[in-house]
Amino acid sequence: MRKIFKYLVLSALAITLFSCDSKNDNPTPPSDSSNLWGTTYYHANLGAYPDIYSKYWVYAYDITKNPNVGLRITGIYPKARFFSFSIYNDLKGEVIDGIDDVNLTPDEGYINPYLTTTDSSNNRFTIYLLKEGTDLALFADAKEENVCYFNSSVECVSICLRQYLGEGEFGGVELPKIEGVDLTTGEIIAAPTAVTSKATIMRDGNFVPLESDQATEVPFLLSPRGEYFPNNSTDYLYCRTQLTTDQVFTFSFIPTPIPSCVEEYQGAKARYWSICIGSVMNTFSYCSFYDRMLEYKDGEKITVVVVSANNAKLADVKQAVQTIPYSYLMEWDEEIVDNQGRKISDIITVLYRNILPDKTWQYSMSTMTPTPYGDPYNSITDADKQMAHKAIGDYGPLGRKYTTDEFLKMYK
Repeated sequence: MRKIFKYLVLSALAITLFSCDSKNDNPTPPSDSSNLWGTTYYHANLGAYPDIYSKYWVYAYDITKNPNVGLRITGIYPKARFFSFSIYNDLKGEVIDGIDDVNLTPDEGYINPYLTTTDSSNNRFTIYLLKEGTDLALFADAKEENVCYFNSSVECVSICLRQYLGEGEFGGVELPKIEGVDLTTGEIIAAPTAVTSKATIMRDGNFVPLESDQATEVPFLLSPRGEYFPNNSTDYLYCRTQLTTDQVFTFSFIPTPIPSCVEEYQGAKARYWSICIGSVMNTFSYCSFYDRMLEYKDGEKITVVVVSANNAKLADVKQAVQTIPYSYLMEWDEEIVDNQGRKISDIITVLYRNILPDKTWQYSMSTMTPTPYGDPYNSITDADKQMAHKAIGDYGPLGRKYTTDEFLKMYK
């Protein structure tokens, strides 16, 4: 699949250029009739600022028409940095259960490759989705830790399979097989007919210009967990600002340490981190990079410089960035037209994502107080806990905007 940025190492100081591209493809899932996952969702066809390096598959069914039916999901662990299953009350978008890769117990005779390094590519797992109160003894291959539950008030349930940095289109394996189970007898039956999940219905971004978009100093805040199909395994720092063609936006921070091998996954400060920039106009993502794409030293700051692709002094900005150690340049092209024919504009949201953050680590973004969306900067009531640079120190970014001439003067 074509990536929508161009990645180029510019110097020994790890100066990196990221630019946006308006063209995207829309891959299709395997043709296997037993596969009910449907369309592959990713940054080009899914809003809410998804990571460019992630993919999503969703299956939903109507419980009111299948009152005594649960699910058995069988598959092979994919080759990916991270994957998970999230279970939602589809009518409300609220998460009700889920399993992350490290907590997914393998079938008998296999191992979990997210806990132990292995050359095997055929390690299998089995998950059940059952109504609360179902007799687990009905299912001989069910492991309690691999069972997700929904309660009797849920009328439509959806399952979201997420992969980050998966090999190939589906993580190097077929997508897991979905089968139905009779909750009264334990019999394996045909899976219920798939219905359209609300998670996959596109929604326009609530584009309302704010006075704070023009502020020179731009704090990063912790996103609320959300009640509409959240990724329950991830926390996000975010900021929103207007980037005009004659401005340069910068922020620096010490990246969260990440594990170097699967044996370090359990207890890691975070599994993965990335920076993602999206348009407030449509909540699509257009530019991104992730941890291992960059050259930096643990415990030292990186600097991200964001500039308009139409800046008249772009070449000078690029040259100046080369003088900043561990700095990375991202170009934002506000002239790109989205899938509704609208320019994506110069109002941007930046997300700093941590997957499976250690909530006990003193510098974890998870220790912060979340700030609601809408008009976020007018919702700050406790800056020491809500602003990242105050709450977690150098591990929390703080954004600042300069005129191009001001920026060039600093790094001349």
